[in-house]
Amino acid sequence: MKKLLIIGFTSLLLWSCKSKNDKIQDFVKTYNASSSMISNYMIKSTKAISSGPDEITIEINTNNQESDELESGMITSSLPELIGQGIKSERSGNELLESGVKFKLKIINADGKVIANQTVDKNNLKGNASDSFKSVVAGNPKASELNTILEVFNKNLPMEDKATGTKVMSIKADEQNNIVYTTEVPDSYKTMLEAEGADQVLKDEMLRMPQVRQILTKTEALGVKNLKYKYIDTKGKTVKEITISKEDLK
Repeated sequence: MKKLLIIGFTSLLLWSCKSKNDKIQDFVKTYNASSSMISNYMIKSTKAISSGPDEITIEINTNNQESDELESGMITSSLPELIGQGIKSERSGNELLESGVKFKLKIINADGKVIANQTVDKNNLKGNASDSFKSVVAGNPKASELNTILEVFNKNLPMEDKATGTKVMSIKADEQNNIVYTTEVPDSYKTMLEAEGADQVLKDEMLRMPQVRQILTKTEALGVKNLKYKYIDTKGKTVKEITISKEDLK
């Protein structure tokens, strides 16, 4: 998401002298010119379209498979607000919002199906995460600032994977700027996690997942040190902790 937030325009003077329609066209042009830089394991491609008076449509094509219900839930509940906060954190995007421009966010899965269709404007974009977004983009955020961004995800948790019974309970940054995923597991998984050698088996499986590798690679520029996966039982007791660092990717 870092590149999504770095949406620059030529100069404050020229920007302030332009009409609203000119500013919309400039936003669309600049967004599309930089869209290739924001692809990652989740976002395949994105583009902006001037779709009507005082309206910009942003299409986000994702790699999400419809069969992955947990990931679909995370995307549809959190990605629209993340993108909205990213727009709000930039002077140009915030000015368009304040002038009444609406941003229609259309999120599409790997099969071409629209899985989220949400309009963002100054009235329904709640909170003020703009300062935290700017600190994150600068590459040296504090844990509290990372958590302001991650709160977009956390307010939609817990989220259950019905196929396994596991629940993602929280995604937070600790004081060392590690991203900590806390997942509650049923008793059947608890027994498996407590087995001898489970740590290395689980870690090896994670490292084979392109999503994990790309998350760590992409977030390094945001000041994230490691990814930590904390598994707890239904009573909140820690069963297992797995840490993945940049060195593990080699």
